[in-house]
Amino acid sequence: MTTQQWQDIVKEKQAEAAARIPQAWRLPPEVTASISENASTNVLDVPRQSGLLSLRQLDITENYDATALLEQIHCGTLTSLEVAEAFCIRAAIAQQVTHCLTETFFDRALERAKELDDYFRSTGQVRGPLHGLPISLKDCFNVQGIPSTVGLTSFVAHGPVQTNSAVVQILLELGAVLYVKTNVPQGMLAGESHNYIFGRTLNPHRSNLSAGGSSGGEGALIAMRGSILGVGTDIAGSIRIPAISNGTFALRPSIDRIPYGGQTDSGRNGLSGIKSCAGPLATSVRDLGLFTKAVIERDPWQFDSSAIFSTWRTVPAKPKLRLGFVLEDPHFPVLPPVLNTLTCAVTALKAAGHEVIDLEIPSIRDATLLAFRMFAMDPASTPFTHINASGEPKIPALSTTILPNESMPYEYVPHTLESLYDLNAQREAFRERFREVMRQNQIDAIIMPGLQGTAPPHDSMGWVPYTVLANVLDYPAVVIPYRKANKADDAKYLRDVMYRRLYLPDEIEGAPCSVQVLGRTMREEELLRDAATIAAALVSTDDKDNS
Repeated sequence: MTTQQWQDIVKEKQAEAAARIPQAWRLPPEVTASISENASTNVLDVPRQSGLLSLRQLDITENYDATALLEQIHCGTLTSLEVAEAFCIRAAIAQQVTHCLTETFFDRALERAKELDDYFRSTGQVRGPLHGLPISLKDCFNVQGIPSTVGLTSFVAHGPVQTNSAVVQILLELGAVLYVKTNVPQGMLAGESHNYIFGRTLNPHRSNLSAGGSSGGEGALIAMRGSILGVGTDIAGSIRIPAISNGTFALRPSIDRIPYGGQTDSGRNGLSGIKSCAGPLATSVRDLGLFTKAVIERDPWQFDSSAIFSTWRTVPAKPKLRLGFVLEDPHFPVLPPVLNTLTCAVTALKAAGHEVIDLEIPSIRDATLLAFRMFAMDPASTPFTHINASGEPKIPALSTTILPNESMPYEYVPHTLESLYDLNAQREAFRERFREVMRQNQIDAIIMPGLQGTAPPHDSMGWVPYTVLANVLDYPAVVIPYRKANKADDAKYLRDVMYRRLYLPDEIEGAPCSVQVLGRTMREEELLRDAATIAAALVSTDDKDNS
């Protein structure tokens, strides 16, 4: 396959994708002409200003989280069809200003919504707890009859897939309406959602900033409210990085609690190591619970042999929390906006009556090195063979997390069975040391950063120590959006330390900030309870600051 051939394949696929957006849903060229990765455009208000959405459609897409929207559908105030149409239009608008989508199947979604409405009218019943709710999917989730290319030109030839991923089948049986798949990095290998088929996803807050990855299309779409509940995957932070970058909520669940099977992947099967997991991005903590509870209660093992059977537990309320606080690893100092955000968060939580104690934990740098050595243990480098198969070049972001480099001057380990044993032993020892810290301090959860900074300029996400920690530990983790970068207010948090990422206050002004909350393995119920309590304390303080 020649270089020209891969470019022709990409051109044809792009034309197909563009043609699937109805003419009536297209923005005029003067709206999109000035939006690019080199500009600093905020496009969050484009759907409202476009004139393409009616007042009722604006209300549907802007004024409800998924839980509240389901209440409106299930009591008959809203129909599944009008909800689906509103989100299809808004997703189409989001695509034109952020390049957040890969596959769109709007006609199929509208037909599905009509069928759900007919069922509701004839029976007075709903099909399931997610009846009528539009849910977006990361590109890797297989939907029967829809392609899954995961950002690889060589995968375009695979065409539509024949079966549904396990989580897709469950969502359909729960009554959801599936309508779009969202953009990813080339092979899902980076923290920047950029590939040559569907382009680079732009951050809707500032188009010069990364939307994160590898579930970056989900993060951007939900920030644009072209979706209010989407599903991503996470092996080093790929659900949480986009949530942090775009200002949404997210949950990285424990491995295999949400079924992962039946996806398209660029990696090689057979090495367990640090496994990826599936989980939700949303606009509220309670919607993270809505998704997780609904899927778990459907008994995922019936759809995926690797899924862990675990009933959803009702946990008692706990209004006052004992929280551990981790500011940073000295090897990866957090930038001023993150230090400001975490300082404000701790102050707010203490003011709300929660106990916050400083934790001394094992080295996050060591956990990061361990993780990326484990990720590289495929001697065939299978994802790169898929890239090379088409002749397309590697995206620039792939070069930022290769050992050794300036931030991590360490080598990979040999591709030997001896090395694999050693890495697994190191991981288990690290997990045990961390468990002992949690046990000795008797904490409910850990408050910590999610990234070293906010969303950075494109192709500079680099190492992600604060998200990959949860993957090494297999701890569930929640991202809560909180505050925004403000160069005037953040200036007092600038320190004389060796930052591993450039601090560019003018380029990130107004970018979302957040806190990350870690819980205990298989304890999503407690984590989501505590995250809701934490979010309420932060929102209350934020409201006072803005009044």
